[in-house]
Amino acid sequence: MNFDLHIQGQAKVCSVTGTQSDLLDQPSKLAENSVKPKNRKKSLFTTKAPLLASRISCCLLGALASGGAIAVDFSVSGHGGLDTNPHRLSSPLDPDLELFSAVDLMLSNRFENDLWFDASSNHAVYPNDDRGDWSKTEFDLGYESKFELKKKKFNYELSADWTDKDKNFVSRTTGEDATSGGESIVDRYDYDMTNLNAEISFKSEKKTRYRLRYQQRDKDYEDFSIPGLSDFDYSHDRYTFDVQFWLRDQHRVSAEIGATNREYDDRRVENLNGDEIPGTDLEYDSSDYALGYVYRPNKNFQLFLELSFSDRSDNGSGYRDQTYDRFYLSVRRQLNENESIKISLNYSEQIYDNRSFSVSEEDEEEDGFNSDGYQLKFDYRKNLLLNGEENLTFIFVLDVSDFDSSDSRYRYNREIVSVGIMYEII
Repeated sequence: MNFDLHIQGQAKVCSVTGTQSDLLDQPSKLAENSVKPKNRKKSLFTTKAPLLASRISCCLLGALASGGAIAVDFSVSGHGGLDTNPHRLSSPLDPDLELFSAVDLMLSNRFENDLWFDASSNHAVYPNDDRGDWSKTEFDLGYESKFELKKKKFNYELSADWTDKDKNFVSRTTGEDATSGGESIVDRYDYDMTNLNAEISFKSEKKTRYRLRYQQRDKDYEDFSIPGLSDFDYSHDRYTFDVQFWLRDQHRVSAEIGATNREYDDRRVENLNGDEIPGTDLEYDSSDYALGYVYRPNKNFQLFLELSFSDRSDNGSGYRDQTYDRFYLSVRRQLNENESIKISLNYSEQIYDNRSFSVSEEDEEEDGFNSDGYQLKFDYRKNLLLNGEENLTFIFVLDVSDFDSSDSRYRYNREIVSVGIMYEII
């Protein structure tokens, strides 16, 4: 497999004089890294970044005009390999082994006036089955600073992020493009999502950190004018509080509690038979808890462990009530100056207590009645070039998933193996 990467990038520090002027559907987001990175990197490459992108550009221009140095991190990676089950189909549908290639672009900026900006894009192509193609683009803009109250120092952060995702919807019943009422709904799960975030934190003299966060989300799925097809668009408000403390320099423990209220724009409450109740609007209330542990005896080794539990209830019969439990373990090891590995295991169990019969095709997102399974991932990296300003890294990844469910359509196995190159300017 050949990769032709044409890279144009420049990183520099500019000095301008002027006036000075850091959620979710998942149950928890305790930090795996022991230290918050100075420059944030996520992972630029789809077509929808209209209004918010223009607003972000204006903010960036304003930041540059107001003054301060700017530090830029940029990376591009190309990789490819084999995917045994791109659509996560069950074994009876006989999924095909597919070749794929992907490109990831990342840009991270941090201004002297405490403003930061991230942009990222991921794009994957399956040449023999374009239904597997997908893309995701993200923009993040934030401001962080400090203040003092009664001789105690507080940190706060305000941010906004926008995500666009595009992926084809393939039916797990037929293995073909999904339809409803004879019409195609392959774009059923394409969405734009906007989050507004705020957080405030305080660290005691004993290095214990207390943090309170709020998130307001609007998620807009593709619209269809098909009778009987519900709308997935929703908004939510989420509150989380977490505590992080060091038992010793090598051990860090975290605990988090969260609450979320989700309101759908145009989706009905269902009775215990799964029938929609006219004149109703679906809402969810969720509570979640997480415990995390980091062990880092030296700079070359880190172990991270997290247990999380989530409980969700709807505002009707309880047909969509759900519990979701998760266990996550990762180990990072720096083998030598140029080589590192990371091994991670993610096990989850999802239960719907009040669903006693088959899920409709429309509810693919719900993942069945009861399901559990694991994802095991091995990541190896070797620096081919490392000079303090530029990095060139070889990457090998093996990703294995195995999920079981009370609904046979959601029992699947998937293996992905890929190799690639990442180039960074730091």
